[in-house]
This record gives sequence, structure tokens and C-alpha cells, in this order.
Amino acid sequence: MLIEQQIRLGLLRGPGKQEALRRAGLELIDEDGKSYPLLGGRVPVLLPDMQQADAYARSSKRMNKDYSATGMESARSPLQRLKAFLTQDYRTKSSRNAFAALFRTKDDLVLSVGGGPLRPHPQLTNLNIGPFPNVDVVADAHVLPYRDVVVDAIYCEAVLEHLKAPHAALAEMHRVLKPNGLILAITPFLQAYHGYPHHYQNFTLTGHCAALEGAGFTIVESGTCVGPMYTMVSLTSTVLAEYLPKFIGVPLRAVWWICGVFLRPLDLLIARRQNAHIVASTTYVLASKN
Repeated sequence: MLIEQQIRLGLLRGPGKQEALRRAGLELIDEDGKSYPLLGGRVPVLLPDMQQADAYARSSKRMNKDYSATGMESARSPLQRLKAFLTQDYRTKSSRNAFAALFRTKDDLVLSVGGGPLRPHPQLTNLNIGPFPNVDVVADAHVLPYRDVVVDAIYCEAVLEHLKAPHAALAEMHRVLKPNGLILAITPFLQAYHGYPHHYQNFTLTGHCAALEGAGFTIVESGTCVGPMYTMVSLTSTVLAEYLPKFIGVPLRAVWWICGVFLRPLDLLIARRQNAHIVASTTYVLASKN
């Protein structure tokens, strides 16, 4: 659902407010007359503390490099496409089916919390803390700028580990979802620290399910998303990069990278096992709001 339609239907609200925002030129206005900018006339900035959020979004050089238009253009180069193909994560069929389940009708509002700069499905509305490419709403996951029970489904991948208060964010997601709305959370279990700009926690599959149940969701299904071989390859590569002298680590990483090309596809078999979550790189939880 396009942002313009969301505004027209009165689905957006100011941070912590109740009433719908209305458009006034290049701004959105709340019931108290407070205004929120529309970047480029189309991207609402709905943050409780704009200066703090801006500092947070700019504090990670890696995030800004990866999320920039230049970084996205670089990712489209033939060499980067080949690299992406050779290093793909071979996620499980069940997790891919869970993602597909979010899109029930073409008119649904499917919110990607922490989404962008990629858009893995054209129907996703990307919400992020910074005005990066392909971000449709600039907002804080802890204070979602949507009215109660107006969102049809939520997609949240590689986000909860970066939130200081993930349970508060999950409570917000529960609030904005319609009854019987679905949420798909995909979160790391065994991954190295990766600050975007911060990295607070990872989740076991048990902890992942418990976090969503604690927010009031009912688990529909759960399991491994990215499997044990990916874990072994990525963590070993991190150890080689972080703890060995460059004259040893660089050639070893090159050899290990080639090994990884052949090891990662084994997850097509291993990640389907019942016990794959024990050493999974990421797990997924598909849940509903009853």
C-alpha cells in the first residue's frame, strides 16, 4: 500500500499520539497542530526525537555505506552479483513459505520494520530510523507511527538484535496489527557482533518464540532460517579476519572463502533437520495476533 494511500486512509499518527495525521502541503499535521516533514513530498519523518534519531542513524559508517545509493549501485555490478550468488545463505523452504504467507491480498498493508534499502517484495512498506534509499517511513521501531489495528502483516528481519528494547518494539508491532494479522521475525542466533550501529542480543529459537509470546502473539510455526554450515563458514571467516595477523589471515580467508562456496549449499540438506536450530545462523518465527 502506497504511503499516499496510507495518509489518505488516516493510518499514520504522530509518535505517541492517537489521532490520524492529515496532509498539509509538504507536511503532516497532528491534532495538536504539530507538523512532521515529508521528505521529497512523499517520505514522512515521524520520530519522537529527530536529533537523537539522526545521530543514531549516522553513527555507523558501515550502515551508511551499505545503505547509500552508491552502495546499492555497487551491489548491482556483475562482480557483486556473482559474489552474492556464491555466498547466498540457502535459507530453508519453510522460512521462504512463511515470508510468502504475509501477502494475502494485494491491498494489504505489509510493514517491514527496519526495512530498506532492499525491498524483497514490492508490497512492503519499509520503515527505518534513517532516510535511506527505499525507506518509505522514517520512524523508530519502539514508537511505531501507526494507529491501533491498521496493519495487516509485519516483516522484521535482522532487526531485533539491533534494538535496545526489543520487547517494547514487539509490543508496538502487536498494537498496530489487525486481529489475525501475521508477523514474521527472522533474527540471528549464531552470528558475530555486527553493529548497525549497535548489536545488543541474539536469540535462540526458544528465546525467539518466547519474545513474541511475551508480546501477546500466538506462534503459528518456527524453525531454522539459515543453517549450521552458514554459521561455521561466517564465524570462521570472522575469526580469521579479527584475530590473525594480516599476512596470515588474508590468504587463509581467501582459501576459506573458496571452501565456503562448496560448504554453504550443504544447508539445503542440513537446515531441514529438526535439530538444525541448535547451530543455526538465524531462526524464524511466524506468529499471529488473535
